[in-house]
Amino acid sequence: MRSQIIQRDSKLVGDELIEKFISGDKKVLKYINSFYNKENIIKHSENRSKDFSKEHRQILVKSLQKQYSKIEISKKTLKNISSLLEPNTFCITTGHQINLFSGPLMVIYKIAQVISISNQLNSDSDNFKYVPVLWIATEDHDFEEISEVNLNQKKIKWEINSNNLPVGEIEINNFKNVLRDYKDSIIDYNFKENIEEIIDNSYKEGDTLSISTLKFINSLFSEHGLIIIDANKKDLKSLFTDQLKNEIDNFSCKEKTSSQISQLKKDFESFRAQVNPSDINFFKLTDKGRKRIRYDKKLYNVDDENSYNKDEILNLIDKSPELFSPNAIMRPLYQEIVLPNVCYVGGPNELRYWMQLKTYFDDNKVQFPILKLRNSAYIIDSKISKKIKNSGIEINYFIGELNELIKYKIDNISSMKVNFDSLRSNLSSQFDELRKVSYKTDKSFEGALNAQEKKQKKGIDDLEKKLNRAEKKNHEAEIESIRSIHSYLHPTNINQERYLNFGNFYSSKGPSFINYIVEKISIMDDKILIIDLED
Repeated sequence: MRSQIIQRDSKLVGDELIEKFISGDKKVLKYINSFYNKENIIKHSENRSKDFSKEHRQILVKSLQKQYSKIEISKKTLKNISSLLEPNTFCITTGHQINLFSGPLMVIYKIAQVISISNQLNSDSDNFKYVPVLWIATEDHDFEEISEVNLNQKKIKWEINSNNLPVGEIEINNFKNVLRDYKDSIIDYNFKENIEEIIDNSYKEGDTLSISTLKFINSLFSEHGLIIIDANKKDLKSLFTDQLKNEIDNFSCKEKTSSQISQLKKDFESFRAQVNPSDINFFKLTDKGRKRIRYDKKLYNVDDENSYNKDEILNLIDKSPELFSPNAIMRPLYQEIVLPNVCYVGGPNELRYWMQLKTYFDDNKVQFPILKLRNSAYIIDSKISKKIKNSGIEINYFIGELNELIKYKIDNISSMKVNFDSLRSNLSSQFDELRKVSYKTDKSFEGALNAQEKKQKKGIDDLEKKLNRAEKKNHEAEIESIRSIHSYLHPTNINQERYLNFGNFYSSKGPSFINYIVEKISIMDDKILIIDLED
């Protein structure tokens, strides 16, 4: 395997807020704690050591030990869990939905990045220790969103009725067809048996999806010391009761995040809220699934269940915190209450909704973590690598839009440059001269001139398109080749990392594939990693 690093196209970032974040613009500072660098991590760690209590550490470690009690883990992960008892140990965290067989490649990249960051910080620091953590969102109830996986461009779907349960509580039943289809879709490379063994050991009949996910990802990353946490536990939620009650007493999440969203929209014209707050931003877990709590006329109404007055719901939070589940906008606060975290690694959409929450964190007197944009990567195999070489086009052009790629190719291979920009410019100049004449004679001619100019420019546009289509036909084989390369990197017009599962790459390279990504994934935020599987 080998790799190269290319420049991220700013147009692929999405909006001004993330572009400013990547460039370290001070305009972003009011929405974050500080930008990621070693000095800020150290400062953040010093502050966190003062506000994260020994009691919280003990509860966290006990919960993790119980979670892992029936799972075989590495000595490094076991040591990392124990080290969380120490006041100088902190987390580098990422989070994601539960997915079948780890889901799209970006999940692998996120996990690898928190491991890589932890390794780098540990090599540079004598006073603090950093451990990599994956927070799995086991309480989400949108099963449809996580019920399929794409392997070798084949969609594999688990067809069951989830009964609106938190996804982590869904049992591995009626799963044999999913296992068979996934295994059948794995190309038979040297390590196919290895990944099939991991699958069989992870997805056991009767286990919950939470346990199966934990086993599966642990099998891939345990040797790197990764800690996976399912925080849907009573002992951990008992640490969060004050924040849940604050939501009932003061509606603080809606008040603070709504204000910050409004400010973000003023400062960044393209900003759109990732998650909008409700009156009450946590759910109640019931026999009928995860249900919204709606405030109306001094009552707290649970969908399809009871209504509670204020005292009743506050008492229930105290007595049974495990019955309540923070929504997407409240979950980050829960995470930072549970973990001695100093840095969160997430994609652009995640960082946007984290940046809606700074004043909400301040209101709850919880330190806001340093945010880090997850790195992006593309993987090419030997066949695609050869195609790219033969195309004569650099890999960075294949990361962008297909139309722009084809235009670039046509411009470079065509004996005739089909570009009428100079003709358009000359036409505009001629009409400008005509306007000067018309102003001196009869200004009423202006409308007719404008209409004629528009008509003639449209004629030029149409002619240019027809000639381009004709030129494409002259180079059809070459165009089809670059289409196939682009399709490999953007299956179904979705970036590879957001669509394709890692299974075939692991079947080809085995554990060295994971190790290589961990080694290479930490790059500058404005760069993209290209991994070439060719030896």
